[in-house]
Amino acid sequence: MSWHVAAAAHAARVARGNGRKAGLLGADRMAEKRSSISGLTDEEAQEFHKFWVQGFVGFTAVAVVAHFLVWAWRPWFN
Repeated sequence: MSWHVAAAAHAARVARGNGRKAGLLGADRMAEKRSSISGLTDEEAQEFHKFWVQGFVGFTAVAVVAHFLVWAWRPWFN
């Protein structure tokens, strides 16, 4: 076995970490902790929702300001 194949094999073992050991010890696997259709944990879903709502509120605020400015420039429904 050449040194670069051995180095790649070692890097792969390091990247796997303790996954095999954790499975043998009966620890919960990450896939088993996911309980929703999206695959997100409850905390991840709440964080995503928080940012989604902030983005929606920001987009709506920009849209309201843009509509007001256009209405001030060329009013409609006079």
